[in-house]
Amino acid sequence: MKKIFFSVIIPTLNEEKFLPHLLNNLVNQRDKDFEVIIVDALSKDKTKKIALDFKAKLNLRFFNHKGKNVSSQRNYGAKLAKGDYLIFLDADSQIFSTFTKKLKKNILTKKGLVFIPQILPDEKTTQTKLVFQFINLLVELSQNLKKPFSAGGNLIFEKKLFHLIGGFDEKLFISEDHQIIQRAKNWGVTAKCLKEVKVKFSLRRFRKEGELIVLYKYLISLAYTLIKGDIKNKIFQYKMGGDQYEEKINKDLFQEKLKQTKRFFLKQIKSLKNFKFG
Repeated sequence: MKKIFFSVIIPTLNEEKFLPHLLNNLVNQRDKDFEVIIVDALSKDKTKKIALDFKAKLNLRFFNHKGKNVSSQRNYGAKLAKGDYLIFLDADSQIFSTFTKKLKKNILTKKGLVFIPQILPDEKTTQTKLVFQFINLLVELSQNLKKPFSAGGNLIFEKKLFHLIGGFDEKLFISEDHQIIQRAKNWGVTAKCLKEVKVKFSLRRFRKEGELIVLYKYLISLAYTLIKGDIKNKIFQYKMGGDQYEEKINKDLFQEKLKQTKRFFLKQIKSLKNFKFG
């Protein structure tokens, strides 16, 4: 039997509205050298039924997992993975049909062990593009620092390295993605940012809570991680689960909120482009 190259690991909790989009994206991949592992935190909706409906189209395994902890779910999936590389994707994310093909090409040519795909917003406005342009640039530049960070839970790890450094820290409240990138750095492995491998990042939390509130939380958690270290205590409300969100949004209201930070990100992008590390 041909060895699987990728294991796609997806933690879920009540994701019946969003998971089908990602699974359909996986069905449409041009390079199908992968398996899909869904680790579900005992969803109360139709997540399991929907996932199992895709077994006829995908090499898919579904596992129930006690505890609503994405780090624990990801680690559990990694233990069961058969692929050489682990692709961690959030259930509400989306990928293009060339995702696995381009990712495999980059791995074989660049010989990396940890990769961070470029993230794109699922809302196509000038404001959101500017925000995500800033985030991607910031993440790429941070890899030169002692404490680099990630752009979310959508990451790619070589399986042996992932287990060697201990996987995701299940004791953290938030920012487990930043911490694992930093631990890899401590082991001498710098993550490679891939501009040609893209993941669509869901803005459902921004729509639900408001862009400024969520942005504030992300900035606070980032600053806390860089200055104090790991976030083990609950420093603000951060609910998990797809049932917390509605797909239907007020686009006019959302775009109006994003305009409030347009000038700030424009200034930051310009300054970062001209910034050089010593």
